[in-house]
Amino acid sequence: MARILVTVGMGPWPFDRLIGAVAPLCSDHEVFAQTGTSSLRPPCPHESFIPADELGKRMDEADVIITHAGNTVRLVQRSGRVPIAVARTSALGEMGNDHQVAYLRQEERSGPVVAVWDVRDLPREVARHGERQARLLEERPLPPAATPEHIVEVMTSLSARLCGGRP
Repeated sequence: MARILVTVGMGPWPFDRLIGAVAPLCSDHEVFAQTGTSSLRPPCPHESFIPADELGKRMDEADVIITHAGNTVRLVQRSGRVPIAVARTSALGEMGNDHQVAYLRQEERSGPVVAVWDVRDLPREVARHGERQARLLEERPLPPAATPEHIVEVMTSLSARLCGGRP
């Protein structure tokens, strides 16, 4: 039995497709779902929104983190783990555009992430997550986090380019 955290982020867009797909996991695992504005309620402990510190604690305690293809992907990766990610799509009214689809496709090629394109695959991906996580972390380490000095350097360079050579 795995401890699973499901999070759909803090934005205004509901993600009923993902929340609905969590139901089969609730009977076999210890699941907590942060459901956001979704209208569905899974048959496991859940809250619409939780404070960032509680989310961090739940992330630390989880064996598996299932998330939308947003900022949480990088948060999980930075904690040394591999998220299972599902992209919101505009065609289903889950987002105003398909930037999550584009981001997840890019991460799927090079980053430590398990992309799920059909939510019916979630139980299978959870079952094999330990093995996939170990392999992906070995094959696709993240570059180190940017230092404040590097960020200043990049911003100065970008500013100079945008301002015609003047920083």
